[in-house]
Amino acid sequence: MESKWIWPFELLDKLGEGGMGVVYRARYVGNNRQVAVKLIPNEITADPTTLARFERELDVLKQLKHPNIVHCFGGSCESKQRFYAMEYVPGGTLSEYLIDKGPLTWDKAIDFAIQMCEALKYAHAQGVIHRDIKPGNFLMAKSGQLKLSDFGLASIVSEGRLTAAGRTVGTILYMAPEQIRGRVVTHAADLYGLGCVIFEMLTGKPPYSGSNAAEVMQRHLKDPIPHVVRQIPQCPLELDELICDLLAKDAEKRSFTAGDVANRLNGILLPSRRAQSADTNLFASVSPKMITTVPVKSIGKSGTEPNFRVASTANARSAIVPWTVAAVLLLVCLRLWYGWTQTASQLVKAEQLWCIQLESGQPENRMIAARSLSKFVSLQPSTIGKLKDAANSPIADLRLAAIQTLKTHAAEARSLSAELIRIQKTDESSLVRTEAGLAIAEIRKSSNATSPAVITYWTIVLIVVASTCIGGSRIWNTSRLL
Repeated sequence: MESKWIWPFELLDKLGEGGMGVVYRARYVGNNRQVAVKLIPNEITADPTTLARFERELDVLKQLKHPNIVHCFGGSCESKQRFYAMEYVPGGTLSEYLIDKGPLTWDKAIDFAIQMCEALKYAHAQGVIHRDIKPGNFLMAKSGQLKLSDFGLASIVSEGRLTAAGRTVGTILYMAPEQIRGRVVTHAADLYGLGCVIFEMLTGKPPYSGSNAAEVMQRHLKDPIPHVVRQIPQCPLELDELICDLLAKDAEKRSFTAGDVANRLNGILLPSRRAQSADTNLFASVSPKMITTVPVKSIGKSGTEPNFRVASTANARSAIVPWTVAAVLLLVCLRLWYGWTQTASQLVKAEQLWCIQLESGQPENRMIAARSLSKFVSLQPSTIGKLKDAANSPIADLRLAAIQTLKTHAAEARSLSAELIRIQKTDESSLVRTEAGLAIAEIRKSSNATSPAVITYWTIVLIVVASTCIGGSRIWNTSRLL
């Protein structure tokens, strides 16, 4: 640019550049306020389609006033240079944040996703489809608030399309299948992009990638929907299920709204937050109260009567300590038991999903399912039975994967010893025979082993009982003195 001014703004430094224009940090001379100015480079102003999109973005942003959408102040044209000013968000983009911080915890990702849903819910209610939902188009304030920007590809439902039939516009890593095919898009395309963004926040990468654009597009169209729990086991199953719903290939299967997605996200997040709050309040309330002593007047001529009340108070105070410890340990045990039951319920659901793949999926998916089951701490008896069936499959690689998982869960596979001995002697694959022998050896070792979970359980029980007995004996002694 020949000048650093585009009246009434002084352009300070470039914030970003893309196919739809260049964004600068700028100073408004009227009040010295910092803003962001977006303009189209002069060399491409001759393209009427680009100009139409740019002018439409300006009109769209003027309509949208929401805390999670970048606010537009208006625009103009100076010396054939088209531009508009919008609020300056100094925190950078979500894409830069993910590069700096790496994958987010699932609750942090939900916090961000709820803000995204609020922006999309409002935009869709105004008849606006963004069509380019990606981390780079969410700006981050220093407070952590997200703001959706870059409506250059937005499609106004009430207007005709500027994109010709058969052409695709957007970012391929986050583009919905119907958008790739050049079909008419609805709000469901934005929800697909939202699913891609949530997947990336959790795993650190988009759901589909490739060495070139054609490969990525083909994967969006044809590849199975990836599961976050396969990469992030601590991800709640409800969140994994929601992401799969958002990434449905058929737009009609994404018939829900951004508001519906926000409700489901809150439903996943709130129970966890309530549990954390309950823990904090519960343990904060456990504090022993101080017991004041009552002075006793001395009696007799030559001395004083022993102050049994003071002594008993001291005994009572000392008795509070083991009782408090016992109460806290009991509360900890109850909380651990509750958390364990919740986690166990989620694991059972995940185990059932893998069993479905193990029984009826494609050969490659069946092998993945067999290997994934080896990562579970324990398996249901029905799952062991399905692994036995897989160990007799005509597919050698599947037999190998099933036996390796049975070896990992040797204690639960003891009933299959005879079957594994038969496989060790008769299987046509030497690798399968070797692995079956190793599984048999592990089963024999496990017959004399004690489960760590059992040891932990009885240790906690003994600590609680011992603390209770000590506290009870001291209270009994105190009552006798009183």
